[in-house]
Amino acid sequence: MLRLVVSQTSPRAYRTVLDALQAPLPPYSPPGRHIMIEPGQYPATGFRSSGDFVLTAAAGPGSVTLDGATDATIEVTGNVTLQGLIVRNWSDEGNALDVAKGSVLAEQCQFVSRAGTVAVSVWNGGRLALKGCRVQDGAVVYSASSGLVESTDLAGTQSNALAIRKGSAVTVRGCRIEGATGSGIWVTEGSKPLIEQCTISAPGSAAVLVDDHADAAIRNSAFHGSGTCSLVVRDKGKALAEDCLITDAAMEAVWVTAAGSLTARRLRLQTPRRTGVVVEEGTGYFEDCEILGAGKHGVFVGERGRGTFVRGRVADAAEIGVAAVEGGSGTFTGVTVTGSGDIGANADPDCEMTLRDCAIVDNPGTGLVMARTARVHMSGVTSERNGGEDILDFEPEVVTAKVVETALGAAAEADAKAGGAKAAPGPKPPERASADELLAELDAMIGLAGVKREIRKLTNLQKVAEQRRLAGLPPGPTIGRHMVFAGPPGTGKTTVARLYGRILAALGVVEKGQVVEVSRGDLVSENVGGTALKTADAFERAKGGVLFVDEAYALARETTGTDFGQEAIDTLVKLMEDHRDEVVVIAAGYSAEMREFLSANPGLKSRISRTVEFENYAPAELLQIVELQAGKDGYRLAGDARTAVLDHFTAVKRDASFGNGRAARRVFEAAVERQAQRLAELVELPSSEELSLLLAEDLDVETGLAARFGEARDAGQVRDVLAKLTGMTGLAGVKREIGDLLDLLASARRRREAGLEAEPFTGHLIFAGPPGTGKTTVARLYGELLAALGVLAQGQVVETARVDLVGQYVGHTAKRTADVFERARGGVLFIDEAYTLARSTGGTGHDFGQEAIDTLVKLMEDHRDEVIVVAAGYTSEMEGFLAANPGLASRFARTLTFEPYDVDGLVSIFVGKAEGADYLVPDETRAALAGHLAAERDRFREGNGREVDKLFRTAVTAHARRTEQLANGGEELTKAQLATLLPADITPA
Repeated sequence: MLRLVVSQTSPRAYRTVLDALQAPLPPYSPPGRHIMIEPGQYPATGFRSSGDFVLTAAAGPGSVTLDGATDATIEVTGNVTLQGLIVRNWSDEGNALDVAKGSVLAEQCQFVSRAGTVAVSVWNGGRLALKGCRVQDGAVVYSASSGLVESTDLAGTQSNALAIRKGSAVTVRGCRIEGATGSGIWVTEGSKPLIEQCTISAPGSAAVLVDDHADAAIRNSAFHGSGTCSLVVRDKGKALAEDCLITDAAMEAVWVTAAGSLTARRLRLQTPRRTGVVVEEGTGYFEDCEILGAGKHGVFVGERGRGTFVRGRVADAAEIGVAAVEGGSGTFTGVTVTGSGDIGANADPDCEMTLRDCAIVDNPGTGLVMARTARVHMSGVTSERNGGEDILDFEPEVVTAKVVETALGAAAEADAKAGGAKAAPGPKPPERASADELLAELDAMIGLAGVKREIRKLTNLQKVAEQRRLAGLPPGPTIGRHMVFAGPPGTGKTTVARLYGRILAALGVVEKGQVVEVSRGDLVSENVGGTALKTADAFERAKGGVLFVDEAYALARETTGTDFGQEAIDTLVKLMEDHRDEVVVIAAGYSAEMREFLSANPGLKSRISRTVEFENYAPAELLQIVELQAGKDGYRLAGDARTAVLDHFTAVKRDASFGNGRAARRVFEAAVERQAQRLAELVELPSSEELSLLLAEDLDVETGLAARFGEARDAGQVRDVLAKLTGMTGLAGVKREIGDLLDLLASARRRREAGLEAEPFTGHLIFAGPPGTGKTTVARLYGELLAALGVLAQGQVVETARVDLVGQYVGHTAKRTADVFERARGGVLFIDEAYTLARSTGGTGHDFGQEAIDTLVKLMEDHRDEVIVVAAGYTSEMEGFLAANPGLASRFARTLTFEPYDVDGLVSIFVGKAEGADYLVPDETRAALAGHLAAERDRFREGNGREVDKLFRTAVTAHARRTEQLANGGEELTKAQLATLLPADITPA
């Protein structure tokens, strides 16, 4: 790597970083630049680079300041290392560091931007590691990216300090976050971070907010003084929290709501101003947790909340130790409740509470207060030394008003503040719109002509029936209000259902018009009898409105065995009869499958007599949806862009799996992303007209995420990836096969340029061989390689196994497989142990693994240029996998055989791991290693690299044990002793 110097005083040095980056390199110089920056403040810094380089503060951390006021002080897409720099940006909207696609390591750096801006951003598949850094005033945002934030301080952010968005995978370790006005860490949009050993102090909102299908793991961390609720899991977010301390939350310490799910172990929640744990419209599992000194309640389980508490302690709550209100369900096993000011354990009317082996003791208030209509289950409960006698059958007016007012009021306020994403409800409900106004709203929706006719027809029937009733006439025959909404996804079924509920309420047909949306998971239990209870509960919540059962066909009975989905259907039919005037049921799903659903119970078809077909949108309607979406976000389509979108949707295959509105939204979002890349490369700032106009070149609709045959996007990355592949131990045949594929691709490009026919690139591969031979690593490199060559749009590798593809009931597997395939669009789908999907020859009945294979074959055909599929597994078993579907073998271009490593290869892997961890392996140790590997050849032939990894970790442990014994014996260890692995470490006695 060529070394260059930047200095404000040295005569032969470059004056700016940009000058050093643009300087011509001597012939045959090594790739990349190492730029040493001498001490000083460098104003007017602002550069964009796609190259590989290292920037180092020559005099150590803090000696160099790079000041900028452009969109980004440093904007990179290559492989970059930053060491010891202070990087600042003074623009009102600028970033100190912006990383797109590239990979950046920042060590002991400081990043500063204006308050309320983003100081550091990484997106579009970029990778960023911050180690020992400090970020001041601005936020850090990971978007569709990955990386590491380690031993880094974030302070003074006028928003969320760290935002992890759009499926990002980030490890946050050993960080301190202080004084953010928003949340300390916001995890959203399907991201999956690991947060450990972090301290978050005085955030204005939550310490950690997890929402929108994100999945966060939080361990060994401390949250202090949150301005609202400290740990919030909501909006179908999921979190695991272990061994954490949460103190002095201004509202609730932990709040789970809106279909959120939290598993918590060994949490210590101290002195929240209101409640320790609130589980409301979500699920929470708490094991060995302590809730101490809550200002109101220790635990509150709200409406539709499901809380499970195992062991642990609730102490010194000012009002109630543990409470559940109407519609909530709390289960407490082995929990101790003590020191509660008013009540130890409280069950309100129509809630469910289970107390097993619990101790409700030494509470100044009453020990147990249980409503007469609560569903209470108690066994092994000790209630003694409490200030009042237990009340096991109270009437609602005794306690309920107080509990509901304080706790649900708290939940509403928390909903308003947590994460700043939801508004508090107003003091009065909005006035109900008239039926005509709602029909006008329906008419304004794009397309759906047949649907609108059916809804208006039903509305007119209801209107006339009411007019006949007011005139003293019989209302006429009973009008079937229950319906099937049949059609492909993205056609507005849920939106129309919500409008229909409001229309029925406006006509007085139902009382409230709310829509309760459920699917199989909300109705079906794994236990006998549990399904009827869950279905009845959902039906109860829908009284006065609409029960919307999405993908209702998934409930249909299977051909063999006991099926609890059928129990849900049978329960639903009975409830529809018993409460025929209280609930309207709408069952939704694909047209063909819904016909099967209606035949699942003899009474079902008679109760749901009307089917409304939602057809695929026409191309012109999809264009309207794109334009509508663009208009909402301040964009508009140019004339050539409108034509391109229309042509695209005219040509695209719109079958039952077509996404319709979702597909239109993807087209718009992709256009915005491409427009941003185009405008970012302009020398001058774009005008407002340019910023709002989407051109045809911004639309990736000709090929979508399909394979390209253009020039390679990043020749440098191609070289780097090939170097990594070449540097892997062994795998000569695999490397040769991939080289052949690249030659075929290059040849096809040249033939097309010459006007000759060229076969489309088929990159699906079988990776056959034992575990530990590098199949996953090669798959990742393959994805990077195809992206750099311009074959794939993104190049991400989605790693799956049977458990990710195979569902538990009819229809579930196809959806799961399609969802995984969708995530892989534009990249590589890697299916590990793919042979486990093959149908068992000795089994009986329906095989969901086979359903996954059949779905995969169809998706590979329908999206043949959008995803590269790599299926991996043992050689002999993969032959059975290819035989599982007649079309499977023809879709894979070739099989790459990963041979077991020989002894020399295994030694090389071991030495590489040792060198990477700063250990030395002298010749005598290598000889012992080779002898051990040869003696245990069968074991290592089966496990290969995985077994070598285990052996290396065992050797490191043996080395640590040996050297510590020497140190404990008084010997002063040398650096060589601490770094050298001896033969005894390989084969300890």
